Amino acid sequence: MHFIPITETLDPEQLDMMLAFGYYRMQQNLFTTNYAHTDSHEPIRVIWARVLASGYQPNSRHQKLKRLNRRFQTSLQDADVTEEIEALYARYRAAIDFDGNESVRSCLLGDKTRDFFPGKMWTVRDAGRLIAVGYFDEGQQSCAGILNFFHPEYRKFSLGLWLYLEGLQYAADKGKRFFYPGYISQDFPKFDYKLLAGTERIELWHPAHQFWMPYAVSKNQDMD
Repeated sequence: MHFIPITETLDPEQLDMMLAFGYYRMQQNLFTTNYAHTDSHEPIRVIWARVLASGYQPNSRHQKLKRLNRRFQTSLQDADVTEEIEALYARYRAAIDFDGNESVRSCLLGDKTRDFFPGKMWTVRDAGRLIAVGYFDEGQQSCAGILNFFHPEYRKFSLGLWLYLEGLQYAADKGKRFFYPGYISQDFPKFDYKLLAGTERIELWHPAHQFWMPYAVSKNQDMD
């Protein structure tokens, strides 16, 4: 694992460059790795993924979620952390069956007091009640999904997946080339939701050769 601490405002173009070289945000750092730990703390092989945003149109799963969630009020604004958001995250964290950050602030800032990343956030409300939040960073030519969470009572609405796909559509509508959702793993199916944007649009990072390859081609490649 390799970390690069970020200590001043990160330009959107710099974010694009680092994402393109297999780096991703962790708190106020950029990092890259080939391994991660599961909920049982066993190491697994992971591969960084990105989605081709240019020309994206909502697929059938995305369209179904749009219809399901059309009664909710969604807004987009600069990233922020409020007591209301932290309270929602605490309810979400208490209901999940995997390890999560202690708080939204610890996830985004760690022990820092400033956010140096060009962040945005979705807020989703049901008749004024905050039910979901999604954070992503916006570069010049790309966006990177960071954290999505929702009220446990709304689990049936797949709000986390919906916000992921809405982030991808936002990137496409803004003329971005890529959306970076983080890593996937053949050994850990909980990451497979990232493939629901359509495997034909997904590229994987080959760390040994330092290039991105189509998802279909990667199945026949040694990624080490």
